[in-house]
Amino acid sequence: MRKTGTTLSKLARDLGYFHTTLNNALNMPYPKYERLIAQHLGTTPQAIWPSRYRNDGTPKSGRGERGLGRYKAKCKFNPTIKNSNVNHADTREVA
Repeated sequence: MRKTGTTLSKLARDLGYFHTTLNNALNMPYPKYERLIAQHLGTTPQAIWPSRYRNDGTPKSGRGERGLGRYKAKCKFNPTIKNSNVNHADTREVA
């Protein structure tokens, strides 16, 4: 970006976005912002972020392909265990 004489903040403002908007593409996949940055640099988003795109140039979609193993379930659901956080109807007979 510096070689082009601008910054992400200035580019974002020139495109009508908030000055920190394009910074999001540096840390997380944002195909729209990645495309804007790549167009400014005269290249493709795949050349800058190859791990975020398939070979045909389409963006990979979310966790299914990029984030495997990053997000582990906090607890596993077991339908045989009674949930203690739920008020179950009392099935006892009243005498």
